[in-house]
Amino acid sequence: MLATWTGFSPMNRLLDELVGDLNDVMGRPIGGTLAARTFTPSLDVRSNDQELVICLDVPGLKQSDLQINVEDRVLTLQGERKYPGSDQERAWVGRGYGAFNASYVLPDYVDTSQVSAHLADGVLTIRAPKHERARPRRISITSGSTDGERKQLVEENR
Repeated sequence: MLATWTGFSPMNRLLDELVGDLNDVMGRPIGGTLAARTFTPSLDVRSNDQELVICLDVPGLKQSDLQINVEDRVLTLQGERKYPGSDQERAWVGRGYGAFNASYVLPDYVDTSQVSAHLADGVLTIRAPKHERARPRRISITSGSTDGERKQLVEENR
């Protein structure tokens, strides 16, 4: 069987692949109706001797776009990145938009009454200090005489 050659076949295949791979800003394939792609901030959780630190990437969001609550050791983060374009335009490739909501149970060694948040350069930083009793301490040991006296343990803060 003979195949007909057309110079447009490779171009058509390339365009079909390109259109098949592109998604619009709301997560739908071009011409498709899949669910919208949502915005989920990247998250880092770090800890040191003094505090627990949570950092979220929230580029383009203002303080008014974010809400943080702590209740019964549950930290709830809410926000929304709104699409800046108009309803008449369609983005072919883009970032995720929409509301996000995430909750995290804080460890019992965190002082929830002292949680603070700071937004700068598109990064939301939440600091949750540890209770004093949860912080590591160095314990020095003094010894008594060898005649059976009790040894005394002395606690020292680092």
